[in-house]
Amino acid sequence: MKTLAFVTGLGLIAVAMPASASTVIDGSCASVTSAAGCLFEGNINSNANGQANSYLSAQTAYNLYNDTHPSANPDISLSLLGSTDDANFASFGSFTGAGTSSGTWTLKGYVADFVAVKAGNYFTLYQLAIPASSGSWDTFDIPYNNNPRDLSHLMFFGQTSSSAVPEPASWAMFIGGFGLIGGAMRRRQRTTVSFA
Repeated sequence: MKTLAFVTGLGLIAVAMPASASTVIDGSCASVTSAAGCLFEGNINSNANGQANSYLSAQTAYNLYNDTHPSANPDISLSLLGSTDDANFASFGSFTGAGTSSGTWTLKGYVADFVAVKAGNYFTLYQLAIPASSGSWDTFDIPYNNNPRDLSHLMFFGQTSSSAVPEPASWAMFIGGFGLIGGAMRRRQRTTVSFA
């Protein structure tokens, strides 16, 4: 009977204990806008509950860090697009380098303005200088015995591409198309009508 009570007691303790939230590593975070991003200890996942490992916990941790570290300005707001460990990620995007320390990523119909790279007990959050639908990633900003650690997963935050600024290749196609239309209109012969 005591064993049952002990097991029940442990179960209650485990339920009552909060999971550890992600925290900013002081000294390894000037700003998410810097090339090295901002290093966090903990996990980051797609849960929107704001608790423990939720991406909203990382957002809150960074904004609190910003309160005492002016270089971290401004506060951030993360709008979840998806994660490479989501079951439906193949319909959302693709990435290379699974199980390694670097690779590329591409999103279908979305533009990311923040990317989180998770490896081991850490993740680095980067704000992209120019929102993009593709890019590269690596784990070099995550500490691990002087060697890069293998990727756990990537997370993307941003917007659908319909509300985004077109990429340079799209602008080139627009300009080329307008040039063709203008050339065709100029070559068209004009018919003049005169009244007697």
